[in-house]
Amino acid sequence: MKEKIKKSKERGIITMEKQRLRKNKGITLIALVITIVVLLILAEVSIAMLTGQNGILSQAQKAKTETENAAANEAGILSDYETKINEELGIKPEAEPGHYYETNTEVQIGGKELTIPGGASLSKIEGEYEDVEQGIVIYITNKQITDEEWQDVETMQKTYDQFVWVPVTGDYKRNTDYENTNVSAAAYTDTGYLPEGIQPTIPEGTTDEEEIGEINENAEREAIVGEGKAGGFYISRYEAGKETTTNKLISRKGATVWNSIPQADCKTEAKKFINNENVKSALCSGIQWDMTMEFVNGKQDGSSDTDKTYNVTQSKESRHTGSKAPSGQNVADRVCNIFDLEGNCYEYVAEKDSYYGYNPFVLRGGSYDGSNSASYRNNNNGTAYSNDSFRFTLYVM
Repeated sequence: MKEKIKKSKERGIITMEKQRLRKNKGITLIALVITIVVLLILAEVSIAMLTGQNGILSQAQKAKTETENAAANEAGILSDYETKINEELGIKPEAEPGHYYETNTEVQIGGKELTIPGGASLSKIEGEYEDVEQGIVIYITNKQITDEEWQDVETMQKTYDQFVWVPVTGDYKRNTDYENTNVSAAAYTDTGYLPEGIQPTIPEGTTDEEEIGEINENAEREAIVGEGKAGGFYISRYEAGKETTTNKLISRKGATVWNSIPQADCKTEAKKFINNENVKSALCSGIQWDMTMEFVNGKQDGSSDTDKTYNVTQSKESRHTGSKAPSGQNVADRVCNIFDLEGNCYEYVAEKDSYYGYNPFVLRGGSYDGSNSASYRNNNNGTAYSNDSFRFTLYVM
């Protein structure tokens, strides 16, 4: 009997324990559900606080943008102040390699001033933008060029026309004092070569060619070194080239050299290259050739010779290829980033020489089949020859 009572009590205790556990289990599930619901509500509130229109992240991004805009605005204001101060002090801004200039812009490179014409980009190719004395190259791009495009040097040099800045620091005049070269004090500037806006009006009744030449020379000089002018000019980096599909005049690497052209056509084609409010083109004059000779003389050429000095009065065999080559192919005949001044083809300039009578038209430099120096003055009757070409220049307006 006692045993039965004992077992009955034990069953009762077990039953009560199970009921207690069921009760506790029910409470735990309810608490869990409530906890989850609370967490979901908190998560939703937190997400809303972070990502909503007025959320923390949105406000942080807004604050960042406003800070960046304020900094950019401040930098722009400071830049404008700096530009105005520099203008008052006569200090030109430093040129930016690879930058496209929409309008004529006076800049400096290493403390030396030049003007980059509108429509041109300053080169971003190593060796073409660092030093005025070693030849600053501009590309007529008419648009901003990307960094990737600048890295493809060969394509850039074959796609866009290139010119080299020739600063004029001394007297702007013809040089007839070169040694060991064919020169004549009777040389004078030819007529009909200056572009519109620079060409002066010749007084009615003036027929003497030398007098007309002097009038043209004065106009050319004024356009380059007159008060408020650029103080230099751009010369085509290569001999005149001809685009094969359009017969358009170009100054690009690897172009077919425009040879077998009469001197009168050289003047015409040179003026047609570009003519706008920023810049105008013309056939290189005899004085401009002499200014270029002064600029390149004594600089290093591109040859592998021991003596790399470019002496404009002395011929160098490595600059004469023996046959006409595409423009810019002979590295030995490169100086200050200008090619083929001595070799490849003789080059017509806007110059005549009364001493030679029936052969008054002047060519400069040397040719592939000759041995003349860069400063050499040759002459003929102005007709087309296979070893004659020309070079053209840009006037910054």
